[in-house]
Amino acid sequence: MKRFACVTAVCFVATLGVGAVSAQAQTTSSGFNPRMYVEVNAGPTLGHTSDMFFGGEAGLRLAGGLYVVVEGAQMDNVATQDLDDRATIIANFLGGTATTAFKVTHGAAGLRYNIDASPRVHPYVMGAVGIAKVETDVAFTVNGTVIDPAPRVRLGGDLSGTANKTIVVLGFGVNVSFATRFFADLGYRYGSILANTENFETDKAISTQRVVFGFGVRF
Repeated sequence: MKRFACVTAVCFVATLGVGAVSAQAQTTSSGFNPRMYVEVNAGPTLGHTSDMFFGGEAGLRLAGGLYVVVEGAQMDNVATQDLDDRATIIANFLGGTATTAFKVTHGAAGLRYNIDASPRVHPYVMGAVGIAKVETDVAFTVNGTVIDPAPRVRLGGDLSGTANKTIVVLGFGVNVSFATRFFADLGYRYGSILANTENFETDKAISTQRVVFGFGVRF
C-alpha cells in the first residue's frame, strides 16, 4: 500500500507541474470549462482485497479551470491485512476459516483543477475530504458450514458493526470530450479512511484505491 501511495503522490505532483506549464502556455477554453458537470463512474478497487465500486461526481466552476466538487462511491470490499489477521485468530479458535470485508459508502467535497492540454484531451487533479460509512463484515466457516460464533466468542467492534470515519481523497486523470457536451473519464483515486479509536482503541487507517471509468455531461 505504501508503494501505491508513493506512486500516487509522484503522479499528483507531476500532473500539477504539467498544469502550471499549461496554464502559462495557453488560455483556458470556455468550451472545456463549462459552468458545471456531472459524471457517473465505476471500476475496480485495488489493494490487499480487490473488488468493484460504483460512484459519481459533480462540479461547479469557481474560476478558470478551478471547480468545487462533490464525489462519492460505494466500494464493495476494501478489507485489509490487519482485518484478516484479527479474524484468523478467532477462526483458529473455532477450528475453521474466515472471510472478511470492509464495505464502504462515502461522500466527500473538495476542489478539482482542469488542465486545458488540447481541444479534446483534458488532464485534471483533485482532492476532497468527507465521511465514510464503514461496515465490517466477517463470516466464519467450520467444516464447510457458515456458523454463528456467538455461543463461543463475542465479537467486538474490530470484527463487527458499522462506524463513520473521515476519508481523504486524492485523484488525477484525463477527460476526453466527444459530441460537444459529453466526455469520458479515465482516472485514479487514492483514499485514506482515517482510524477512529472511539470505535475501538487499536483501529487502523484503511487505504483504498479506485481505477475510474466514467461518463459525464457538461452544462
